[in-house]
This record gives sequence, structure tokens and C-alpha cells, in this order.
Amino acid sequence: MKNINQFYLDKQNHKSKWHLVLTTSFGLIASAYCLVLPQQLGNLGVIFNLDDQKEFLSLLTTLHYLLNSFLPYFSGVLRDSYGDTFAILFQNSLCVIGQFISTMGIHSGNKATFILGRLILGWGIESLLIVLTSFICSYYKFTYLTFVLGMYQLVYMSGMVVCTLFAPNFDSVYASNVIALLFTILGLIMALVTKDIDTNVQSVIIEKGAQYFQIEEGIKKSSQLYQKQGPSEIFSLQDDGEEIKIEQDYIEAQQIESEVLEQNFYENCCGYGNKHEFPIIYWLLLFFYTFASTSVLVLVGYAQEFLLNKWLINLQNGEDLARKLVTLMWLFSGFITPLLGFVIDMYGQRSNLTIFSGLMAIWAHLLVLLQSPFEGLLLLGFSFALSYTTVWSSVLYLTHPHKYGRSLALFVCLQNFGISVTPHICSFFEMLTESKIVTESFLLLLAIMATMASLLVYKEDKKYVNLIDRGLQVESEISSKIKSSKIKS
Repeated sequence: MKNINQFYLDKQNHKSKWHLVLTTSFGLIASAYCLVLPQQLGNLGVIFNLDDQKEFLSLLTTLHYLLNSFLPYFSGVLRDSYGDTFAILFQNSLCVIGQFISTMGIHSGNKATFILGRLILGWGIESLLIVLTSFICSYYKFTYLTFVLGMYQLVYMSGMVVCTLFAPNFDSVYASNVIALLFTILGLIMALVTKDIDTNVQSVIIEKGAQYFQIEEGIKKSSQLYQKQGPSEIFSLQDDGEEIKIEQDYIEAQQIESEVLEQNFYENCCGYGNKHEFPIIYWLLLFFYTFASTSVLVLVGYAQEFLLNKWLINLQNGEDLARKLVTLMWLFSGFITPLLGFVIDMYGQRSNLTIFSGLMAIWAHLLVLLQSPFEGLLLLGFSFALSYTTVWSSVLYLTHPHKYGRSLALFVCLQNFGISVTPHICSFFEMLTESKIVTESFLLLLAIMATMASLLVYKEDKKYVNLIDRGLQVESEISSKIKSSKIKS
């Protein structure tokens, strides 16, 4: 017999789901463009009378990642409390407000206003992917989920590449920021379109649910009447053409109660102690992704300067070449991500791929240490694409939909915390040891730790027969079998 879960599957087959991928992508492009914009503005120091523009941007970047070591968590709670579409509108609104304040700061030459705008904008940027991932999961969880997540990453990388290639060509810093502001406004408009499409989809599903409940309630009441009064009276009711009706509010309430679990304040904000909702493998994936992404993104963050100072300093166009090489790495990583996602959707094996991702990161750092920086950067891009596709899709299979916000937020928070503190740890050891390979060695160590965590992920996954490919139902199935076998014995 048809059950309520099949109404959830109706979203998976809806014709508008590919439109939603397009409409939600505009906000990602805008956020990525705005994220790297300050690094591409050459005369920012003139506007704010800065003694050292590089140091100012470094401190601003550190503050950005440090604050977003906990701000995305509140966005996750907001999503779990008020829903996906509300959270998407909220995050896009933060991007618009933050970029507007930043633009006003540049226009007025007020450094404090610019910093405030960048911090608000940073919150919107870092949390947007969380709410978009949880939203699109309801449309693709059982079809091409990892492929769509890879498309999101490609779109995000494209925004960064567009900014890196074109923003330095604008003579006016103010004009560059106005263009970024227009991008964010377009992202907010498309978020409103997304909300409208999703509302229409849900109304269609509720209408189908109403028809189903009418039929089922009719069968139920007819069966009760048959048991009490016999078949003759039921036939007379049918002959008279009488129909059993159900109130629409009752139908909608039944459907909503089947999908939304009641939660108290503590469960909305924390609730990580429940081993069924957050199993051990979730925490192992969290440690793996934190180590792996930190080892990759910290090196990529200063890759342009790294390439220029170590290998391209003597070339006349060394700075431009270094920027193009890093851009090529981002493009490679962006294009390979949806391809990897498609393969994972078809064949699974996420736990195996986490190990492979960690090994690729180790190999990449060794290449950098062995004087092959460009090949190392490409491998780092491949490693990051693989870790992102495997981990983020795994979380959506491991945790319950009403906690997607919090479960994904932890990954972003710890990743940002690692990015914010690791450069300072490396600088400290460089001063202590007076060695120029401390940073690369420390990041290599993080990659080794990520690989060790991936081995634990593999062990836990095989314990439950590919848990992160099939979801928590596997764990409950095996637990019930174990309990039944104990009872029989």
C-alpha cells in the first residue's frame, strides 16, 4: 500500500527540480565572487590610507574565518527551526546587506564600515552552501544528489575564477564592488524565485496527499461500517452516491506531522548526544574532513604568493602567471567535482574514496616539497573535490532531515577554524626553527592525520555494510537483526 514516504519521492521526480539547481546557483556565484574580491583590488590601500595592504587583508581574512568558526552553526539552527527556503532567503539577504555596507565603506573611505560589511557578508557566504545543500537534498537524495553537490562546487569555483580574472581589470575599486553588489541582489531575487517554485511543488504534493487520504479514510470507514452493519447498508450508501469527505486542514496536519519531528529548544540547538542521529561514523567523517580540507585550503590560500616567491620571482610576468596557475587549479577542481559526484551516485564506495582522497593529499604535499608545485596544486584540487563529494553527501545519508542544518554546519565551522589558526601555528614554528619548509611539513602532517581518520571511517562503514552509501536504515536493520537473534538464542 502507498505510504507517506512516497509523497516525499514525488519531489524527486518533479519536473522543476533542475530549475531549482539553476536558481540557487546565482547566489553561489555571487558569494564566491565577493569572497575573493578584496584580494584582487590593487589600490585598496590608497582608499583607506593603509601602511601595508597585504597585512590588512591578512588580518581581515583571519577575522573572517575565525568568526565563521561558529556563525554558520546559528545558520544551521535557523534552517532546522524555520526551514530551508527561509534560511536561503536569510543568507542571501546577509550577502546583499554585507556587500552594500562594504561598498558604502569604500565609497566613503571609512575602513570600519568596510570591515563591518565584510564580516556580515562573510557570514552569508560561509553558510549559504549549508542551506542550499539541505534544500536540494529533498529533490535529489535518491537520484543524483552527489552530482548536484558537485555542480554547486563547480558554480562556486567559477565565481572565484571570474573574480580573479576580471576584477583586477577594473580601474575603480568602487565600480568593482558595485558589480559585486548587483551579483548579490540577483542572487536574492533568484532565491525568491526558488521559494516560489518550492511552494508550488509542495502544494501539488499536498493535493496528491489529500486525494490519497480521502480514499484511505473512505476505505477505513467503509470497513468499520461493514463490520458493524453488514454489506447491504454500505451498498445503499454507494448507490445514493454519498461520499466521505475529510477536512483539508486535517490532511495537511497528518502529512506535516509525518515529516517534521517535534523538538525542544535543546534539541534545536544541540542534540549531538543521540548516537542514532549522530553515529560514530559522523564524527569520524568530521575529523577526516577537517584535517583534509585544512591541509588543502591553507596551502591553496597562499599558493599565488608561494609560487611567485619560490619559482616565478625572476620572471617579468611572474605575478600574472602565478595567478593564472592558481586559477587553473580552481577550474580543474571545479570541473572534476560533478564528474566525481556522478560516479559516486552510480557506484557508491564513499569510504574507499575517503582513503584515496587522503592519499592524494599526501602525494600532493610531497610533490610541493620535492619542487613540483604545479602538479602538487592539481592533485590538491583533485583531493579536495573528492573529499567534498564523499563527505557532504555522506552526511545527508547519515543524519535525519530535521538536523541537516546542524550536521553540515559543524563541518564548515571546524574547517574555518582550521583555516584561521593553521597559518599562525606554521608562522610560529617557522620563527622557532628558522626553516622555510615548516608550513608544507605541517600541512603534510594534517594530510596524514586525515588519511588515518579515513581508515577508521572505512572500518566503521564496513561494520554496517556500506553505511554511508545507504543511510541510517542499514544500522537499524542490523541492530534489529542482532536483537532478534539474541531473543531466539
